[in-house]
Amino acid sequence: MKSNFKKNSEETFVRVGRISYMNVAPVYYGLDNGLKPAWLKIVNAPPAVLNNMMAIGELDISPVSSVAYARHQDEWLLLPNLSIACFGEVMSVILVSKYPFDKLKDKKVILTDASATGAEFLKLFFALKKVKPLFETGTIQSPEDMKKNADAVLVIGDAALIEKWGAHFDHLLDIGDMWEKLTGLPFVFAVWAVRKSFAGKKPEAVSSIIELFLASKRQGNQNIEQIAASASEKFRLDIDICKKYYNKLCYDLGPLQINSLETFFDKLCKEKIFPEKIKLSFFNSKPKTQRR
Repeated sequence: MKSNFKKNSEETFVRVGRISYMNVAPVYYGLDNGLKPAWLKIVNAPPAVLNNMMAIGELDISPVSSVAYARHQDEWLLLPNLSIACFGEVMSVILVSKYPFDKLKDKKVILTDASATGAEFLKLFFALKKVKPLFETGTIQSPEDMKKNADAVLVIGDAALIEKWGAHFDHLLDIGDMWEKLTGLPFVFAVWAVRKSFAGKKPEAVSSIIELFLASKRQGNQNIEQIAASASEKFRLDIDICKKYYNKLCYDLGPLQINSLETFFDKLCKEKIFPEKIKLSFFNSKPKTQRR
């Protein structure tokens, strides 16, 4: 696939983020295997770091937490048909607890600083269930850390998959499963966004990157077995766990995912976790025609 965007010698690279977890491998598969043009610079980092880099202008386009998009809706636009979502269990975003959920009142719950969406979802879920724990922000990577420091903890990403949390704690709640039971909808953890200032200056570059991502994702969906085998080797995970994980993830942003995002944001506003209504605004490569 050839990109329509031509980079001039004076122009800088287009800076694109990549989440440094195994979950995005299918979206970047084609880019990892010959589709990436020389003018595209990919930066690997955890979700919270990418969110911040987008906010301060160190990235032009990136996957961002859904909640980060909500916080920056005035500065960012969504890219079409790209997300990290699941319908039901997701496996990699879990609440691990020493107690049943309804017994966590006044208990110490650590919300990871690596995932804005998971943390805000848990605040919402606790509010809806009228349970008031003591929230702290931090990162716990292993069951041993949790035994010493918390009554419950939100664990995300590769640590949620690699560590044997269920062997140490009786109470594990999957965020995707919690949302599906609450709403009947898929849960959207992340979206791809472009800074409005960049899109205004270089719409052709944004259009080209959208084409690249969608082509890369198509190739990834066709090579899940290979992606799972690679992840199994890299993270020393059973290949069946990797296959199961990738088969639970969806990378589209269709009507169901959009409905879910709007429902999630509306609930955050209703519970006063977010101060203002959130609107989904998409990048549009076609300029608006002037009416005469």
